[in-house]
Amino acid sequence: MEIKKRENIYKGYYQLDRLILKSKLTNREVDREQFITPDSVGVLIFNTLKNEVVLVKQFRVGPEKELLEIVAGKVEGKDQDLIRTVHREVLEETGYKIDQLTHLFEFYTTPGPVTEIMNLYYAEVSEQVESGGGLATENEEIEIIHLALEQFLNYPFKDAKTIMAQLWMKLK
Repeated sequence: MEIKKRENIYKGYYQLDRLILKSKLTNREVDREQFITPDSVGVLIFNTLKNEVVLVKQFRVGPEKELLEIVAGKVEGKDQDLIRTVHREVLEETGYKIDQLTHLFEFYTTPGPVTEIMNLYYAEVSEQVESGGGLATENEEIEIIHLALEQFLNYPFKDAKTIMAQLWMKLK
């Protein structure tokens, strides 16, 4: 496939573009939408002193309900550095300072229509230096949840990045 034309349809919190693609095999043109969103990070946080996983519960627009998941955030604005984004998001959402950080995977979140690439990390923590809970300026209402490792490994998550982190932890 080859992109023949691109036009912006909507620009708000996210952006939606219309693409005209041309098949190299059949020469036919097809019309598709592309959801433009910043890349992101996801962070599996493990408290080494308490032997527990630190998660967040927050409302998500897609499923229209609260989800229990690992910390995540967009790589935005002038802060395009993944490691700084990880430290910022962990501190904002949970209040923890990262002791040790390991990069796990890089993947497309929804490769059909979405541009976003997520980088998944494993962070070890031992000290909560702030209260966390997200930023009021970003309209975040985040509840910090601590699960014992065994509970985390067996919890029926509905969020893909958290399931990936859970499976990685099971293999680890």
